[in-house]
Amino acid sequence: MVYQPRVVPRRRRKLKWRVIIPSFILIVLSGYILFNLLFPKELLIDTPSFVICDYSYTKTQSVLNELVYEDKIELKDYLFYGETLNIYNNIYDINQADYFIGKTIKLRNICDNSEWVYMLGKNADEQIPLENLPNGFYELFVVDSLKEKRLITSSELYDEFYTVRRNGLNKKIDLISDKDLLKDKEDSLPIMDENYFFIQVTDQTLENDNSEVYDVYLDAAHNTESYNFVDKGRTVNDLVEANELYRITLAVKEKLEEKGLKVLLARENEDSVINQYGIDGRLYKAYQANVKHYIEFNLNFTTNEETRGSRIIYSSYSSNKFATALFKSFISTPGLVPYGRQTSTNIAGVVASSRYNNLDSYPVIREAGGRILSAGTISDLAIEQNSEFNKDERKGIQSVSLEVFFISSPLDVNVYQNEFDQMVNNIVNGYLKYLGME
Repeated sequence: MVYQPRVVPRRRRKLKWRVIIPSFILIVLSGYILFNLLFPKELLIDTPSFVICDYSYTKTQSVLNELVYEDKIELKDYLFYGETLNIYNNIYDINQADYFIGKTIKLRNICDNSEWVYMLGKNADEQIPLENLPNGFYELFVVDSLKEKRLITSSELYDEFYTVRRNGLNKKIDLISDKDLLKDKEDSLPIMDENYFFIQVTDQTLENDNSEVYDVYLDAAHNTESYNFVDKGRTVNDLVEANELYRITLAVKEKLEEKGLKVLLARENEDSVINQYGIDGRLYKAYQANVKHYIEFNLNFTTNEETRGSRIIYSSYSSNKFATALFKSFISTPGLVPYGRQTSTNIAGVVASSRYNNLDSYPVIREAGGRILSAGTISDLAIEQNSEFNKDERKGIQSVSLEVFFISSPLDVNVYQNEFDQMVNNIVNGYLKYLGME
């Protein structure tokens, strides 16, 4: 009998998907976790684009949405001079008195409801002193016909400004006017019904200090070049005018920097040659440094050795506060005397610039002032060499020219040589007093 094995058909194994799929997912997840542990990504947090008063984004929206006013008035122009913000109801014209002049302006801090009230004066440094404003987010109201009218603009506006450093820190001023300020979607409605004008004030810490922004510019006159000749001023009584002026500015710079101010010299060293006008000139350098104050140092000369004294010149379109604070301290140096007589508005030695064609005739003072002093317009030379950078400049630099002494006077020279350190200290103290830092 032949044995024939019986063939048993091979059974097909079924895949256990209930086991495989979870295992696959587990492997993928484990790999993802392991990868992120080995190569962690920086966590990106989507923060709100704009908030006020340390509020949340939602509260900021709610607060601004409630600011709706019936009585409004338009701001059409604004300019800075030194640390002062000037606002205008019309496009600024140095020969026309603006509608806002003489009116009261109120700044209301949304963050704590405090109010700051000022009279809008005609002088370039007599409107809103930005250096005095505490941190906050301010609404602005002009009192017109006994009504508080909310300040608005016809179009959006953004600008920034930095005050002088005090105790090493300055304030950042943001001008903001945009009804779409918090609009986060193209099809969403604006949060405000008008372009309401705001001022935001914040402290600048040492970490975020803007290194390109200086506080004060010190200009030692002379060492200008013309026709391949360097003008060093006069050499009298064994003094070279350009060299002595540089010595003064360098000493003042060092003292001011000890107080935390950021100071720039027009002449970087005693032999530096730099012209007054034009690109890369003294004025251009000051504008580029965003300085608020410009102090020019000069010496006087006459053929009469008995003529002596010191004086300071300021813009006829500003008040005398800056010049007077500086000069009062300076002239207290033993042996110094003022040059000129006291008037009904000024102490002896403090003089407003004379005018030519209704503009300040003193070049540095006028040309440093930007639009508010009609810089870059008075002559063909100013138009050709300066108008490109100063004619339309909103941020005008408040400038004075200190005529330290008569280099032709033996008495003045003697005081200068014997009281140099005290003169420098008094210049520094006068400026610090003006800043409120004495």
